[in-house]
Amino acid sequence: MSLTTAGKTPGPVRFYLACDHRGCDARTTFDLVIPDPGPSRDDDLWGYLLHHAHTATPHIKELGWAYVHGDGYWCPGCSTPVHRRSHPLPGHT
Repeated sequence: MSLTTAGKTPGPVRFYLACDHRGCDARTTFDLVIPDPGPSRDDDLWGYLLHHAHTATPHIKELGWAYVHGDGYWCPGCSTPVHRRSHPLPGHT
């Protein structure tokens, strides 16, 4: 998966997002201020790891990016139905 971050909550976090669709090299970067520190690593490791992503999900959708289960994040150009039909995944028709 190609969503990575730099920064700690609470505070500003920079998000780096790259399209996971085969053959696409689209990328975007954005900053969000996340006021909630999220769960501690000791209390909830999974929640601790995903806190940034859960907080950024609405903004990622506003940018036109989509999460494709099993494949990762797709850019606006790759996540449209027309583009998906013209560029099928291996093993799909």
